[in-house]
Amino acid sequence: MGIIIKDIKVEGDKGKAVLRTLFDTGAPHSLVRRDKAEAIATLVPLASPLRFRLGNGQIGLEVREACHLFFEVKGCRYYFVFYVADNLAHELIVGADAMQVWKIKPVPEADDLEVDPSVLELWCFNPTMVRLRLYSAFKVLKTA
Repeated sequence: MGIIIKDIKVEGDKGKAVLRTLFDTGAPHSLVRRDKAEAIATLVPLASPLRFRLGNGQIGLEVREACHLFFEVKGCRYYFVFYVADNLAHELIVGADAMQVWKIKPVPEADDLEVDPSVLELWCFNPTMVRLRLYSAFKVLKTA
């Protein structure tokens, strides 16, 4: 299990903040503390509540909302949906779910994180290319 704590830039639709973040491969889900989430993002209700067991064995962490956040690690900007929870010891927990998607790896001996910027290539939004693809698709449909 890898655990690293860093202060990272986080951005939601309502603002930005620097949050004390726990990167924990032993945490299956990514969570944000309610007070921090409310300050920077719109909370979205879940269809039904989810319950999680914490690493200390505490049962009954119930989440009813999530929020969309961008976070930055080593100059790379990532997007993920975080569950909103009350009474978290950390402001933000980046769990195994987000780290697997974005190939973020803790390096405990260096107290650091390793990132793979190549995963971001799939998520780059290029409006010019989108317009060209839409134009090409329209042209094909029009001639058919």
